[in-house]
Amino acid sequence: MTKIMVVDDEPNIVEVIRLYLQHSDFTPIILYSGKNVLRSIEEEQPDLVLLDIMLPDVNGFELCQSIRNLKSPLAQTPIIFLTAKGEALDKLRGFNLGVDDYIVKPFDPNELIARLKAVLRRTQTKLESLEAQDPANVYKSDIGNNARKVLQFSNLNVDLNQYKVMVQGRKTELTPKEIELLYFLASHPGRVYTREDLLAHVWNFDFGGGTRTVDAHVKNLRKKLGVHSDWNIQTLWGIGYAFEVASDA
Repeated sequence: MTKIMVVDDEPNIVEVIRLYLQHSDFTPIILYSGKNVLRSIEEEQPDLVLLDIMLPDVNGFELCQSIRNLKSPLAQTPIIFLTAKGEALDKLRGFNLGVDDYIVKPFDPNELIARLKAVLRRTQTKLESLEAQDPANVYKSDIGNNARKVLQFSNLNVDLNQYKVMVQGRKTELTPKEIELLYFLASHPGRVYTREDLLAHVWNFDFGGGTRTVDAHVKNLRKKLGVHSDWNIQTLWGIGYAFEVASDA
């Protein structure tokens, strides 16, 4: 069964989440502090982490960064922030750290489950049975219609089937959402997309991150991928972004 790690210090909220997870055929792993999260991720290997920011012993932002610093593939474990911190700067900081979604308390448990399934589906985890039971609750992703879902440009290889990106023959550690954004842009070289377009195509629904989320993900991609003469993510000021490829690449 799909395992969801819940890290939150509010027992009432945790109990509601636990009941909804079990009703949706997920296996909850409950932690009330951040102390043993990293060890538990290594031992339990959850399919997703639902993480509060204001924990009693550690800052959720710092914990998120620590998860992203784990060895692959644990570093790519999907993370959803579930928190009372709803300010735009907090959301932007979360997405800069590589979280896959950001949900503000108070929340609708049904929406939480739907968005959780959406993240899992986008990161290619085990949702076939859940989709068959309740397809109305699963947000459909339209990222790439190529059956192979593999793109090659000079020294860049983007494999969405395995959620793997290779640059100059070396694997580049990207978050699932960064890989999806790169794949979508690279699937349409030369085409300019507004930030709103990218939110609609890559994120599929409005999770409250806003267009600054797109900017943060593009910034992270550029930093992790480096500078290359054959291809790059181009900024069209006042419009959006495009994946540009040299004519001989």
